[in-house]
Amino acid sequence: MANHRLLFSLALVIYFLCATLHAESCTTSFEMKNDLPRGKYADVPMDVVITSVDIGITSETNKVIDHPWLKVIDHRLLKVGETLKCGVTQNAILYVGAILGNKIASVHGFDPIRDAGHETVFWLVKEDGFYFSYDNASWKKDSPWETE
Repeated sequence: MANHRLLFSLALVIYFLCATLHAESCTTSFEMKNDLPRGKYADVPMDVVITSVDIGITSETNKVIDHPWLKVIDHRLLKVGETLKCGVTQNAILYVGAILGNKIASVHGFDPIRDAGHETVFWLVKEDGFYFSYDNASWKKDSPWETE
C-alpha cells in the first residue's frame, strides 16, 4: 500500500513539473520592422533596446501579482527594412525603447493581458510612430515619436 502512495505521489510531482515546464515554454512571437522611408533614414540606424519583466498573473482576475526582475533581451541598431524577431513567454511584459536621431519612443512590445491568445504581435516603425497588429495587415497606431 505504501508503494502505491509513493508511486501516486511521484506521478503527481512529474505531472506538475511537466505542466509547469509546458506553460513556461509557450511563447508568442514578437516582430518589429523598421519601415521608415529609405531615402530619408538610410544612414540613420534606429537604436532599439528590448527588455523583459517576468510577472505572475492570477488566472481568475488577470491582475499582475509580482514584478521580480528586468532583463535585457536584445539591443541592436535596426536599419531601414530590417526586422527584429524574438519570442516572449506568456508571463512576461516586453518593453521596447528606441532612439532615432533626436527622437525617442517606448512601447509595450508584448503585454500578456492585451496580447493573450495571439500567436504573433507585429510592430511597424514609421516616421510618425509605432504601429501594432496581430495579422501583419491592419495596423493601429500605439505611440508617436517624441523629441528629446
